[in-house]
Amino acid sequence: MTVHLWEEKVWIDGCFDFTHHGHAGVFLQARQTIDPEVSGGNDALICGIHSDEDIRVNKGCLPVMQERERYEHARANRWCDQVIEGAPYVTHPDVMNKYGCMYVVHGDDITLDKDGNDCYQEMKDCGRYKCVKRTAGVSTSDIIQRILTGSRDHHSRPDEVVTLEELIKYSYDRDGYGPGCTVYRETLDNIVVRGKTVPERLVIVEGNFDLFHIGHISKFKKIRADHPDRHVIVSVRTNEDDIMTLKEKALSILSCKYIDGVVLDLDMGTLATDIVTIQIDDIDGGEFDYLTKETIVNRIISQRDEYVSRNKRKGF
Repeated sequence: MTVHLWEEKVWIDGCFDFTHHGHAGVFLQARQTIDPEVSGGNDALICGIHSDEDIRVNKGCLPVMQERERYEHARANRWCDQVIEGAPYVTHPDVMNKYGCMYVVHGDDITLDKDGNDCYQEMKDCGRYKCVKRTAGVSTSDIIQRILTGSRDHHSRPDEVVTLEELIKYSYDRDGYGPGCTVYRETLDNIVVRGKTVPERLVIVEGNFDLFHIGHISKFKKIRADHPDRHVIVSVRTNEDDIMTLKEKALSILSCKYIDGVVLDLDMGTLATDIVTIQIDDIDGGEFDYLTKETIVNRIISQRDEYVSRNKRKGF
């Protein structure tokens, strides 16, 4: 049987533990390999996500975030069209062929299986591999290390100041090129990134959003459903006790398809009286209501020795 492969159908795969803004950056760059002018409506970014057990076998330990949490977090990414649950750890052409994907996209780091072999070697050999730049300064291991050590030195790193270029990039619409989200700084009069529309009727969502996760996302989805006539704008701020920086929170949240923008370091005293404000902790998170920052931290602390050993192998 002849299999039709589409250049505008792109495959990415991975563990996507924490599904942080580095992962979102790969989603975006993979989407940008698809030319929106020639897609003909067949374009799709298809994301294969490995199961907990497959990760344990190949990496030697379970991911922090459970597979169901990782699947749904990826589904909420604005540039992702479809999630394939339990995708094989080693990328195989038969799997890509099943979904009509000509190319797999991966960051410029090498991923090895349990036997030390390149997970993408077969795809490289047959000319169906595309490489994009890995996001510097962020990794699952780095986040785990902060939790293990209690270090907050990352807040003072120069590269943790979010740039206008980064805000513009992570605000892109579904096609990865056009304007999407709106970004404000301190007040709603100060627009630093203009989205595809200028929101007028708003709902401001307040919260901490440290270790941004599917529990937060499920609440964004509910808020959007409850306020269909308003744009959902997330207030993003940080403090020195947070594990994530303002930049990491903002870029992670911007990649979520259930929001219309963010406001950085909002001065609440400047809000007009007709703007609805909601505390994220007051919203029922449904299936993922159990998930909190503390839940995630406890998963790591309860298996400290295992994660210390894992990070030592990675050079931490």
